[in-house]
Amino acid sequence: MSTSQNSTPVITFWTRISQSSRDLVIALIVIASVFLLSAKLDLSEKFIEWALAHESLQLDEFPLVLFAAAFVSIWFSRRRMREMISEANRRIKAEHASQESQRMFKTLFDQGLCGNFIADIKGNILLCNQSFSAMSGNSESTLNLKKAIGARWDELCSKLQSVEKVDIPELTVARPDNAPWIVMARLTRALDNPQSQEKKIHGFFTDITEQHLAERELAVLLKENQALARHAMQVQEEERRNIAREIHDEMGQYLTAIRLELASLPKDKQHPLTEFAVRINSHVEHIQQAVRGLIHRLRPTALDAHGIAEAIEQLVNEWKKQHPAVDCQLALDKSCLSLPEKISIVAYRIVQESLTNIARHAHANHISIKLIGTRGILSDTLTIEIRDDGVGFNPHTPRAGFGLSGMRERVEAEGGTFNVQSQGKGVVISANLPLSTEPKAIQES
Repeated sequence: MSTSQNSTPVITFWTRISQSSRDLVIALIVIASVFLLSAKLDLSEKFIEWALAHESLQLDEFPLVLFAAAFVSIWFSRRRMREMISEANRRIKAEHASQESQRMFKTLFDQGLCGNFIADIKGNILLCNQSFSAMSGNSESTLNLKKAIGARWDELCSKLQSVEKVDIPELTVARPDNAPWIVMARLTRALDNPQSQEKKIHGFFTDITEQHLAERELAVLLKENQALARHAMQVQEEERRNIAREIHDEMGQYLTAIRLELASLPKDKQHPLTEFAVRINSHVEHIQQAVRGLIHRLRPTALDAHGIAEAIEQLVNEWKKQHPAVDCQLALDKSCLSLPEKISIVAYRIVQESLTNIARHAHANHISIKLIGTRGILSDTLTIEIRDDGVGFNPHTPRAGFGLSGMRERVEAEGGTFNVQSQGKGVVISANLPLSTEPKAIQES
């Protein structure tokens, strides 16, 4: 009982001291044991007697050599121990850094908004994050990309053999629940081991299904709006034509009748009605000129009688008469002599509205108007360009008027493109109108 009680404090002391202290205690115990054993057996005296018997070999110096060897060994062992401790600490820090890096990359992989996955060459999903699970309807375990993408998967895998990554701006993937799934994807190839032949594919999916459906719906709405705008403009032009015809037939007829009635009055200057007749005749003539101008703005007669070229020439000549200080140059391509009626009306309205805007806002000295026809592979194109050297404006600033927006709607309703450029001085308005929306081969057939 007493022996157990005495050994307990020793065990407690032994477990509390550090490893280096334990090593020191063990070394002291070994040294003391060797000393006691040597003293007991007189080993030193016996070694000295044996060394004296062989004095020619200088064996009496051997203890000093052993002491020096022991000291050097201790010094080298201590230095090696410090190196090992330093290397161990470095490896511990590297392991901690690696674990932290793995933790961050795992967080990026799991918490990313993109659908991240790793698949084999057969299209089986080996690993994926929560975003990919949500995209696939939480059925990634049953999803096989080769079946979901179809023949495109083999093409992408074949392409990845020669390049490191492949970007796909739009990829349709079949979900197991048959819901629409359209993604923007990037696929990269990777080998777990450079000597391994097992190929894996790392993929990143960004779900653009809602965006694609919205864009498709917007495209349908835009097409419907263009058709509606085209119909509204046709109705507007037809209404303008009817109004111009009514004004010409009704008002023109009565104004002409008034002038004929005035012509039948006496021409005697002393007659009291002569002065009133002259005034009325002057007013009627002014009204007739205003009516002709109004009819021309509603529906130019030259456009129906002679075509777009002569109508624009008349429009430009009349504008020059009203603004003689401005140099206005007109260039008409011969291909513009015969154009479809819709295109002719759009071209005429663009030139008309552009000249109106220049007169009101530009303060220009020189104007260039060009109408050029271009022959294309699928369809011919009419290019309209109006250029001035006026004060210019910022095309991106909202404007109160509807002139430019009206021109843009007319052009886009016919499937063309409209562009306005201004670099602080001067304005360039350009429009490209397709003369046919169908290929020539179809028309010829």
